[in-house]
Amino acid sequence: MPAVWVPEEAMTQAALGAAIFSERAWDHVARSLGLSRRERDILRGMFDGLTESAIAMGLSVSLRTVHTHVERLHRKLQVTHQVALALRVVVEFLKLAGARGSGLPSICARRTAGHCPLQRKRQVRASRYS
Repeated sequence: MPAVWVPEEAMTQAALGAAIFSERAWDHVARSLGLSRRERDILRGMFDGLTESAIAMGLSVSLRTVHTHVERLHRKLQVTHQVALALRVVVEFLKLAGARGSGLPSICARRTAGHCPLQRKRQVRASRYS
């Protein structure tokens, strides 16, 4: 992904944005949702809380190009606003990460460390039926 310019005041806000997923996770989610590389890059900028103008500047494209891609993302993912768009991406990630053999890391650090209460419940249920 090309480097995206992030305004100084957005740095704190962006810290938890697109970085919530690894590069590999973004690739899997984009592929699963049928997103182009440019749509993925713009979506990542949106996750970082950047305006369309800041995304356009960071990707060296016109504001109109970014706006067109955002409209396409809304249509493609069948959502009407930015929050629903973000939720659609998170749900897709969770679906992919939860699939057996996906190789994607869990978003939950406790699960990665083997301390996720939900994971333990599944293991207990599974052992009851073995």
